[in-house]
Amino acid sequence: MQQTPLDRWLRRRFVYITRVYCNTLPADLPPELTVEEAPEESGGRFLYKLSTTSDDVLKGVVEEMRKQNVTYTSRIEDKRVWYARFLNNPHKSFTFRCIWIGLAVSALIIAFSGLPQRLLAYLLAEDEVVEEMVEAKDSDDVKVFHKRESMVEIDRVK
Repeated sequence: MQQTPLDRWLRRRFVYITRVYCNTLPADLPPELTVEEAPEESGGRFLYKLSTTSDDVLKGVVEEMRKQNVTYTSRIEDKRVWYARFLNNPHKSFTFRCIWIGLAVSALIIAFSGLPQRLLAYLLAEDEVVEEMVEAKDSDDVKVFHKRESMVEIDRVK
């Protein structure tokens, strides 16, 4: 299923974490950046691993590294959190799943509230036939019956 822009934003905001590997640290590092010693999984070429979830912090650090001519590489990884499997499924859209769940819950609430039964009873109820006889003022041989508000029956009596 196609991912919506909201799905992509949710993944960037809550699931993805950007890791920047480098050998020398830049002079000015923001406090939102986590600095660790690089593990052996990085290939052993880099000494430091900088981690952040913010795009603005990442842009500032990368710009600072370019100014200082520091060799670096960046990788995007998934956080190991419980909700990542819901937000990071490439075959199902989280937004559309939420919409379908909301529609299903709404349908169940409407079904169990008794609204369909009341609506069906209202639609199937027949109008009461109210007959009242009103005699015409002009002649004695004409009788007018008001069956409903919109229906009038006129009889001629001989």
